[in-house]
Amino acid sequence: MSRVNVFVSLIVASLPLTAILFLFRGAVGTDIVALAQDEAWRASLGVTLYVTLVSTFFSLVLGTLAARAVYVTGQTWLLTWLKWPLFVPHIAGAYLFYLLFAGGFPFYGLIESNERHHLVVILTYIWKEVPFVFLMVLGTYAQLNAGYRDMAKTLQLSRWRQFAVAEWPFLMKPLLDSFWILVAFVSFAYEVPALLGVTFPKLFGVLAYDRLTTGLFLDESEAYAVALIWTLFLFVGVLISYALTARHRRRIERGVRR
Repeated sequence: MSRVNVFVSLIVASLPLTAILFLFRGAVGTDIVALAQDEAWRASLGVTLYVTLVSTFFSLVLGTLAARAVYVTGQTWLLTWLKWPLFVPHIAGAYLFYLLFAGGFPFYGLIESNERHHLVVILTYIWKEVPFVFLMVLGTYAQLNAGYRDMAKTLQLSRWRQFAVAEWPFLMKPLLDSFWILVAFVSFAYEVPALLGVTFPKLFGVLAYDRLTTGLFLDESEAYAVALIWTLFLFVGVLISYALTARHRRRIERGVRR
């Protein structure tokens, strides 16, 4: 490895630490007890978890099904349809969904922009993130040894058991990677919930931006503190999940190739 590559690698590796130090500096002086009792932040935590987990779950399921349909059953027409969301920025996608559901069409009062269930926000994220999960999973399917599926068919297992035995163990790594990437992105994103969400409760990204740009910045440290706490929570979650699955993933990776 050349010196330039080493230097670039060191810079990239230092970026997360730099971000954490920046957040820590901004969070200095925050009263954590008062922050935990703040109704706005508590409501924001609930709606952020709801939108993030629902969007991530359906994105993972639909993206996996699409990748399986392309590689296993040969439905290549999905490749064309899944390309379009990749070229549309999140803010443009949010605006398209806003125009589509601004009048409550087609489910009046149930699905419309700026409604308290955040269904349009979730639909927008699913539309945007399914192609990402699809590409993450498709690479695994491309390397998957077809002999595992053939053996499962020979044993006359049900379709669900075939998937659970011959495919699911190999999909764990890309799905785990995709899960944490989507959780980190959606939980603190701004554009989509700012345009399609409600004024209360707001998602983390919107509330943090409001606290940073409103008045005399009296609540500035709160936004940094919440971002720091959430970042550390995600970091610990990643470490725990990868530690629990490390042995299984290493064993699977040795057998994923033909």
